[in-house]
Amino acid sequence: MAILLAISTAPATVLATDADSIKALEKKLEQSMRMNERSLQLIEELSAKVKQLEQANATARSSQAAPVQAVMQSVPNEKIDELERQVTQLTSGLSRRSDDAGLPIHGFADVGLGRSSEDNLVAGRQRRGFNVGSFDLYMTPQFGDRVKTLIELIFEVNDGELATDLERLQIGYAFNDAATVWLGRFHTPYGYWNTAFHHGAQIQTSVSRPVFLDFEDKGGILPSHTTGVWLNGGLPLGPGKLGYDGYIGNSPSIAGAAGVTPLNNPTSLSAANPTGFNPTVNAGSYAGAGVLNMQMSGNATHRPSVGYNLWYEPKALAGLRLGLHGLHATVVDDSSDNNRTGLNMLGAYGVFSDENWEVMGEYYRFRNKDISGNTGTHGSSARYLQAGYVIGLYTPYARVESTHLDQRDDYFAVQTSGRSYKRQTVGLRYDVDPKAALKLEYGRTRKTDLGVADDAYSDTRVLYSIRF
Repeated sequence: MAILLAISTAPATVLATDADSIKALEKKLEQSMRMNERSLQLIEELSAKVKQLEQANATARSSQAAPVQAVMQSVPNEKIDELERQVTQLTSGLSRRSDDAGLPIHGFADVGLGRSSEDNLVAGRQRRGFNVGSFDLYMTPQFGDRVKTLIELIFEVNDGELATDLERLQIGYAFNDAATVWLGRFHTPYGYWNTAFHHGAQIQTSVSRPVFLDFEDKGGILPSHTTGVWLNGGLPLGPGKLGYDGYIGNSPSIAGAAGVTPLNNPTSLSAANPTGFNPTVNAGSYAGAGVLNMQMSGNATHRPSVGYNLWYEPKALAGLRLGLHGLHATVVDDSSDNNRTGLNMLGAYGVFSDENWEVMGEYYRFRNKDISGNTGTHGSSARYLQAGYVIGLYTPYARVESTHLDQRDDYFAVQTSGRSYKRQTVGLRYDVDPKAALKLEYGRTRKTDLGVADDAYSDTRVLYSIRF
């Protein structure tokens, strides 16, 4: 800019041509800067070249008696030509990429170690020692203001083998701030935790999720994913904001878990341990051997699941959210009895989060109907409460959680994780870096509904997690 000023003060008959050329280059640079933020590095390089020219002309500018020819000699034509060539290449390159979709890629990874004292013939024996957690790729391709996309691909180690899961693939269209519709596989929007925290462990305060809200293949008792269509948004309402989620998708099924004796085998888990379960659970020799299957590719007989989530955030108390949620689905298992259950859940939750406090609590009430066995409706419940307080780089936290799951309910009885339990957890998070956290967590759990083999145990976990 200094050299442009110097040249612009020279006689028009000498400098007109070069001044026009430099002004044209300046205009092209401005256009390039507007075209794409990714050109910043190249523009900085061009700015450095201009700075070199400015330094070369420092003497000429400081001397009013210096002839105009000295200024002209310090700005040789080949310099202007080279600058023009680079700007042209930059502009044409950006023009070729103007229709490309950007692909922001984020990642999460974690490693750690753990030790558990659980050792039960019915409930199993937990692994101990160092472990590799998961590597999560989180992609959000950009297609403008309306079309939205979210893709989450995770690599994790299960029983010593690497497994790959497409956790989320959702494509949306935003009508406005009040309504966005998504189609694909998404996190089922019940409560708060399941949509606020995904598979990247670094973003949540604790090492673990509440057990009953864990992912389907990790012991969760609810469908944490849904394949279908989801409408969500928010709008001002009185002195605050009202948000909503409404969705319809494929109902889950329950299938025999890998590594567990198939449900329809006479030597299934419950049959092999006849004293391990209460009589009502052991009936039919199918208990405790299945996990939820989310029917991501559809099924022969489409059975829809439907649900909603309504929440309100008052302006008077920033950081507070109160909500209600519900879910209905028809769930069939692949046991020898082919049980069919109407899953019905209603509940409420509350969250408060500011610069220091993080307090979360959720409640789930089940009224599941036995459709195939005509044993009536069975009531169950689940809840948790977690609180943490930020002290500089440290966040101590504590959580209590429990479930009471009716073992006459086929939906819970068939699942490997369908036993009632109580658990208390304390932990400490240390933010090594804004994108890295070291966590230490201790928990004490008592599993019930195991008859004579009720299980009480403790576990300790260390997790080092990052995001990028």
